[in-house]
Amino acid sequence: MTHHGKPLLGPLLRQAFRWFADATIADLAAKGMPPLSITQMDIFTKLDPGGVTISELARRSGIARQSAHQAVRELVKAGVLRIEPDPSSTRSKLVLPTEAGLERLRVARRSLAEAEEWLADRLGDSVVEQLRAALDADWGPPHPAV
Repeated sequence: MTHHGKPLLGPLLRQAFRWFADATIADLAAKGMPPLSITQMDIFTKLDPGGVTISELARRSGIARQSAHQAVRELVKAGVLRIEPDPSSTRSKLVLPTEAGLERLRVARRSLAEAEEWLADRLGDSVVEQLRAALDADWGPPHPAV
């Protein structure tokens, strides 16, 4: 897909996300850690140390609550997440990492940092920093009001 003969940004961003996810998943596997799906990895990296609700995880990941529930269930079954009552709300539950989950998160973050270094080696530090700045900028609402 192109726009004025250039590749569209949306698919390129998805391809870049997939590159980082694949690099991290492969590195975890090489270190003997069970694999995570891309959705599980995304959910996992959106956790707060003090816990977060499934609704908030879904919002942060841009996925449906049902998808977030399924990913959390799978991660609980894998032993990397646990669910506890939310002390501030009787209706909510918090999702927290287990000790095994914290270790996997530390390894995953190191893997992501290594992937950034590989990218900088291939594209140059300045390109990676420009990319980081562009992606970290406030883009405003997704669709301008007409």
